[in-house]
Amino acid sequence: MDHRSKSQTADDLRDAFRRFLRENAIKMTTARKQILDVVLDLPEHFEADQVLYMVTERGFRIAKATVYRTLPLLVTAGILKQVRFDVKHVHYELAFGDRPHDHMVCRQCGRIFEFAADEVIDLRQRIADRFNFRAANHRFQITGLCHDCSRTSIPE
Repeated sequence: MDHRSKSQTADDLRDAFRRFLRENAIKMTTARKQILDVVLDLPEHFEADQVLYMVTERGFRIAKATVYRTLPLLVTAGILKQVRFDVKHVHYELAFGDRPHDHMVCRQCGRIFEFAADEVIDLRQRIADRFNFRAANHRFQITGLCHDCSRTSIPE
């Protein structure tokens, strides 16, 4: 297990993003730095508009388009993962140091539950083997009602 502090990990990610940008002949602008700093402070799952709000709250003026262009760069750099919980919104989460996990999403309250199940990893491998495919990752999502909402909802 990695015992580095959160600040060391954040510094490593900043260095990795700078390297990625340099290797792709893209400038590390102040706006991109501010966006990365906010992303490193956000909770598990977030949307682009939350990043824009937090950057603004910190006293910086950044165009919405800059946020929407920078987040895919962070995904390509391997710092973020893009996660879709519905057809309308793209969410992001940090990609580093994370054991593969999947999500359950409550259709009523919208809460997102992360879980890791070796059975899902095993199934992914068996399916990939069957089709002579080399799996690198997967997305598995269960939608339904969480415990609290299932107790208070009307049966379907």
